[in-house]
Amino acid sequence: MRGKTGLLLGGLCVICLMAFHVQGVCAEDLTPEQLIDKHLEAFGLKSGSTQIKSIQFVGNTDVEFLQGMAGKMSGIAALTSQGSKIFLNMKFDDVNYPGEYFAYDGKSVSVNNIQPGVRTPLADFIFAYNKVMKNGMFGGVFSNAWPLLNIKTSKPSYMNVRKTKVEGKELYELEYRPRDRHGDMKIRIFFETDTYRHVRTEYKVSLDNDASTGTYGNPEDDYERDIPAISGMVTGSTYYTLVEKFGDFKEVGALTMPHSYSLNYDLDGIARHAFIGRWKIDIMMIGFNAENIEPALFKAKN
Repeated sequence: MRGKTGLLLGGLCVICLMAFHVQGVCAEDLTPEQLIDKHLEAFGLKSGSTQIKSIQFVGNTDVEFLQGMAGKMSGIAALTSQGSKIFLNMKFDDVNYPGEYFAYDGKSVSVNNIQPGVRTPLADFIFAYNKVMKNGMFGGVFSNAWPLLNIKTSKPSYMNVRKTKVEGKELYELEYRPRDRHGDMKIRIFFETDTYRHVRTEYKVSLDNDASTGTYGNPEDDYERDIPAISGMVTGSTYYTLVEKFGDFKEVGALTMPHSYSLNYDLDGIARHAFIGRWKIDIMMIGFNAENIEPALFKAKN
């Protein structure tokens, strides 16, 4: 009986492990710390490295609005990161949509208006959840404050790694919770399983009882939305998803940097106008350690 029981239990364990593996929730060989170390090696750095003082890129950008706005257009883009500061400017020659400008000057996050007092849906998201820029997440390895550069300093409250499939490709997924939380935002960072390059970051927010005429709260008050339910107004759940994608990796000096950077933003909810926008930047030039960077660049222009 003991032998049969042992075989039965062993068989059940194998079946359970197979089920967990198929669902992508079993423990992986890599710990989060090991994955991050391999990511930094693929990047060309070691954990805690301080050799990069600033990062800049310029390139061509395209945008396509699939819902909520209409049209396709092309323009130019520039990013600069220095210490904890960062800005991204995507400029289009269009009177109705001049572009996006997101900036963090080390103290506060600012975004541009496309009309007096009017922000785009993407700018609204960046402004409301501005800790994404303050904590160095936005921009991935283009951020000089990229928190994975020094986990001992950023001290996330939780990390978990597993394998998963995204758009048909198997990737390592790192569930990342910053020590300084982003309200109800869920952050997942994705890496190639063979090269350990960072190729994707997802920021997802789900809000219940969202109101159609709500307003953003004070961005200094824990950066969460303050959307009161208004009598007679339609309310329901709203889903916000921002995805950064990185690709076309090439060597730039001793580092391996992405030369393709994309932003996908989706807003879906009964109470709010749906929006889908896709931005892509083809990076033409990347530079490091520039001197005399103008401080005014880290403040959005209106």
